Amino acid sequence: MKHLTLSAALLGTLACGVVSSASAQQAAPPRGIVNIAPDLYRAQNDNHYTVFLVTPEGIIMSDPINRDFSMWLKSELQRRFNRPVRYVLYTHHDWDHASGGAVFADTAQFVAHANMPEALTLPAGNLPLPSDLTGMDANRNGRIERTEAKGNMPANFALTDANQDGALSGAEIARGALNDVHPPTTTYSDRHTVTLGGKTVVMVHTGMAHAPDSSVLHFPAERVIFSADIVQAKRFPGGVTPTVGSWIDALRTVEKLDFDVAATGHALSGKKEDVTALRQYLEKLSTGVAAGIGAGKSLAEIQQSLSFPEYKAWERYDAQPKIHIAQVYATMKGTN
Repeated sequence: MKHLTLSAALLGTLACGVVSSASAQQAAPPRGIVNIAPDLYRAQNDNHYTVFLVTPEGIIMSDPINRDFSMWLKSELQRRFNRPVRYVLYTHHDWDHASGGAVFADTAQFVAHANMPEALTLPAGNLPLPSDLTGMDANRNGRIERTEAKGNMPANFALTDANQDGALSGAEIARGALNDVHPPTTTYSDRHTVTLGGKTVVMVHTGMAHAPDSSVLHFPAERVIFSADIVQAKRFPGGVTPTVGSWIDALRTVEKLDFDVAATGHALSGKKEDVTALRQYLEKLSTGVAAGIGAGKSLAEIQQSLSFPEYKAWERYDAQPKIHIAQVYATMKGTN
C-alpha cells in the first residue's frame, strides 16, 4: 500500500528470480528471496516484505503477506530448503501483512502479541458507517452493498465482509479487511522467545505505535531485526498514529536491541542508525509542533514554517511531513 523504491544493494530490495506471466492480463507482482545473514532471508511480494530463518528442524517466518504470495513462498521453501514452516511470527494484524497464514497451518504455530485476537474481532454494537463513506450508501440503509462500493473498497470487499452477506456494516469496516488473517495459536504480552533447531528469535512488543499489537522480531545471533511499518529506513512513515509519542517510545524500544541490520516490511532495509534517525526526526516534529502551538500559530502556519531539509533525501519527503504535522497538531490540540 506504500510506494516502493528498488535497490540492488545487499540490504535493499532487488529481487532475484522475478516472477511474471506474459499471458496474464496483469503482470504478477515482483517476487524474490535475498539472503541477508547466515540462514536468514528477506522475501519480497511487490512492495511488501517478510523474513524467514532456516533451521535444521524447520523454518521460522514472519508475516505471510497474502494467500497467493504464501502459496508461492511455501513452494519456494520446499524447493530450496526441503523444510516445513514451523512458526509464523506476526509483526501486527494489518491485512496487507498478516493475510494468508492458513497456507502454513498444516505445519506451523502462529505467534502474535496478546492484542491481536481483539483486533481480529468485530467491534461490538451497531456502529454507524464512517462519515467519509456515508456518501456511498445510496439506499441509505446504513450499509454499503457491493454495487455501491467505490474507490479502493471493491478490491478488498470480500476480505472485509465478515459474514459474507454482500454488504459492509460499520463494524465490518471498522475491523478492516481481515477475513484471511489466520488467528494466533500463541500470544505473548511483553517478550517471547521462539527456539527451533538451535536458533532463536525474540519477539518484543513495541507498544501502541501504528497498531496495538505491534511487534519487532530480533534475531540476536544474526544481529538483525525485522519490523513492518514501525521501522523505516530513509523513508517517512505513512502516519504517526495513535500519537507521535507512541512512535518515539517504540523506536527507543527497538534501539535498545543489539543489532546491525534493520530489515523492514516496505522499501529499503537499513541499519541501526536509520532507526535512530527516524526517532530523531519524530522528536524534532513533536518539539516543532509544540513550539508552534505555544506561539499561537495555526496548523497552516506551522506547516508553512516547520520544515526538515536535513531529511529531503528520504522517500516521501514532499508529502508526509505536512501530514505528520497535522496529526501531531490534532493530538496536541485534542481535536483528533
